[in-house]
Amino acid sequence: MPSSPSPRRAHPLIAGFRSNAYTLLLIAAINTGIALVLWIDDTRPFWHPFVTVQLYGFAIAYCVNVAAPWDHPTPLRRLVVASIAGSLIGVVLVIVLKGYPLAHVRERWMFFLYNVFAAFGNGLLISLIFYVKRREARAAAALHQAEAERHLLSKQAIEAELKLLQAQVEPHFLFNTLASVQYLIDTDPKQANVLLGHLIGYLRAALPQLRASSSTLGREIALAEAYLNILRMRIGPRLTFAIDMPNELREHPFPPNLLISLVENAIKHGVEPSADGGSVKLAARHTGDSITVTVTDTGRGSTGDHRTDGQGVGLTNVRERLAALYGGRGRFLLEPALPRGMRATLSLPYEETVTA
Repeated sequence: MPSSPSPRRAHPLIAGFRSNAYTLLLIAAINTGIALVLWIDDTRPFWHPFVTVQLYGFAIAYCVNVAAPWDHPTPLRRLVVASIAGSLIGVVLVIVLKGYPLAHVRERWMFFLYNVFAAFGNGLLISLIFYVKRREARAAAALHQAEAERHLLSKQAIEAELKLLQAQVEPHFLFNTLASVQYLIDTDPKQANVLLGHLIGYLRAALPQLRASSSTLGREIALAEAYLNILRMRIGPRLTFAIDMPNELREHPFPPNLLISLVENAIKHGVEPSADGGSVKLAARHTGDSITVTVTDTGRGSTGDHRTDGQGVGLTNVRERLAALYGGRGRFLLEPALPRGMRATLSLPYEETVTA
C-alpha cells in the first residue's frame, strides 16, 4: 500500500542542530566524564580537557545528526563517516577557539592526530549506543502503530458486521408480529391496534439506527422497551418486565444494538423455554468512572448449553464488540441470578456528556 507523503524534512545542515534538552544534557555529561578521565594525566587546569572534549563530542553529535544513519539502508557506514567528519571538525574548532598558533600545531601534529583518533573512537562508540537506543525506540513505536492499526481494523470490521446486522430487521420477529396483528384484527381489533402501536414504536426506535455508528443509552432502552412490549402481547402474562434507569444517563453514548442483544438472549434462552415464563429487568447505574447496565431474567437459568453459559454466537459478538470499542475498559459478565435465572452485566467507561 502506498504510504502517505511524509512532512518535508529540513535541510540536513539545519536538521543537525535539532535535538531535545535531555539528549544534549546526556552528551554533555558523557563528555564531562571523559574530560575528567583525561585530566588525571593533564597538568593544565580542568577547563582545557573539558573544552576540548565538549567541542569534539558535540561536533561528532552534529555530524551524526546530519548523516541521520537511522533513515538509510547502510547506517553503520554513515555512522563511521559522520564520526570521522565530526572528529576533523572538532580538531579545527579546538585549534581556532583555543587560539593555538599554526607553528604550535605543526610542531605537535602527532598530538593533535592522536586526539582526532581518540575522539573518533569514543564518538563512534557513543554514537553506536545512541543509534541502538534510537532503533529500539523506533521499533517499539512501529509495533505500537501496528497494534493501533490492527485494533482500528478490528473495530472497523466489527462495526461493518454490525451495519450488516442492523440492515437486516429480524425477519422472523417482524413476520411473527405481523401475523399476530393479522390474527388479532379478526379476534380482538382493540388489542391488534395496541400491538400495531408497539410495532410502530419498535420500528421508530430501530430504523434510525440502521445507518448510525453511535447511539445513546436512552435510545437503546427505548428500543428494548418496544421489543419487550411486543413480546409481552405475543407471549401473554408469562412475560413481565421493568426498567430502572436514571434520567441523567439517557444521553450517555452507548453502542447501538448491544443492549437489545442481551434482551433477546434473556427472552430466547431464559423466559420462553420456561414453563411459567419469567420477568426481565433492565437497570443502569453510574459508579465511579464507569456505567453498569444489567439485564436480569427469572427464566430457566443456565442449563449447561453454550448459548446460556455465555459462549453462544450472540454473546461472543458482544464480547468482541466491547474489546474492539473499549479494549480492557469494557467488561461483560454472565452469571446466575437468585433465586433463578441469569444476569448479564455490561460495564463501559463513563463519558461526561455536554448539554446545550
